[in-house]
Amino acid sequence: MEKKDAAPEGRMERKKKENRQKIVSVAMDLFKRQGFNNTTMEQIAEEADVARKTLYNYFPVKEAIADEYVKCISAGLADDNLATILDLPDTRSRLLTALNNTYAWVEDNPEITGICLGYRLKNMYQSSVNDGKETGTQSIMAEIIRLGQYTGEINPDLSVKQLVIYIDVLRGSMILDWLNDSSRIELRKEITKLIDLFLYGASNR
Repeated sequence: MEKKDAAPEGRMERKKKENRQKIVSVAMDLFKRQGFNNTTMEQIAEEADVARKTLYNYFPVKEAIADEYVKCISAGLADDNLATILDLPDTRSRLLTALNNTYAWVEDNPEITGICLGYRLKNMYQSSVNDGKETGTQSIMAEIIRLGQYTGEINPDLSVKQLVIYIDVLRGSMILDWLNDSSRIELRKEITKLIDLFLYGASNR
């Protein structure tokens, strides 16, 4: 009896996931073809063949769709990074490799990065938007920190979650500066500075 009750819920969840993926795919195609600012939620609903009410149930604004897309990219990059970093010798090299791989995508997609970052900052303290789930980049940072604690490079008494937040603050500030004037800031050099600041503080090493 329990299995029969569980089956419809499974199908419903799969359908919801398929709808979300379809909406994101359609929206991103529209953003690329006609620009983010020129695309409306109504156009997205029409192209995705869903009711506007259904669209708004999934995504309150089009920025949320862009954020969902970036989260999917981030998750894929994290999976790729995980296989790479395990063979590296120390925490610094792992952080450098993971962030450089991630921000290679960012460099190629500044507009969607800026839209996503602005949306996250605007809704930082809204629990309805922030569901508590780690992004792909956050998950790989957490894994690197745990490994660093295991090898003795990072204080094991420190909270992994809190350390990831510290890196996020540094990352957010770095990207905002870069988006504001990419000609003035070399992103890869800033990543190295960020990692050294995180690991060693502001001491004159």
